[in-house]
Amino acid sequence: MHRSGRMAVVSKKYVGDYRLENVLDRHGRLKTVPVYRGPMFRFKAGEATLKSAKLRNVLLLAVSSAALLLPLLFPTEILSDIWAALPLAMCLLPTVLLWMGIYELFTAGEKVPRDKCDRIHNRFAGWSIVLVILSALSLLGQTAAYLGGAAWKGLPVTLCTAVVTVCAVLVFRGRKDLELEEVPSGE
Repeated sequence: MHRSGRMAVVSKKYVGDYRLENVLDRHGRLKTVPVYRGPMFRFKAGEATLKSAKLRNVLLLAVSSAALLLPLLFPTEILSDIWAALPLAMCLLPTVLLWMGIYELFTAGEKVPRDKCDRIHNRFAGWSIVLVILSALSLLGQTAAYLGGAAWKGLPVTLCTAVVTVCAVLVFRGRKDLELEEVPSGE
């Protein structure tokens, strides 16, 4: 049980890493709670590299989020084409999931349990590439709209979409700074 009093939610994949133990709560009642007993992981990168990777990812996601929301809040004619607008709107999900990865990254301690390790690594590796693909698809749709005679007034939207793509590529490339390794059992 978490300190907040909520039960821990454990994925079926990681259930073997937890053991049920009986403990006394603050009111003196006996409760059965899951306690993590699986392998622990730590970041491979040094403290300075990890700190710069955290800052870099926050800045890249902030710029990417702003560049993504501006065209969606102030749509132009270029986004009237479904092939340009739909992939751009779908970029919201990977962006939110990457922000959740940022939260996991900043709340990770020196040693990280396996489930949190997978959430950090998989979110940055997987969702950043999904964001690259979706924003690139939107760029292709916008390019097709320009070739079809769309007004060049939509150029700021295209530039914002290009910024989202570049930021997503940089987040994907920087995932190596967030790799984790298993801590030997003696440490």
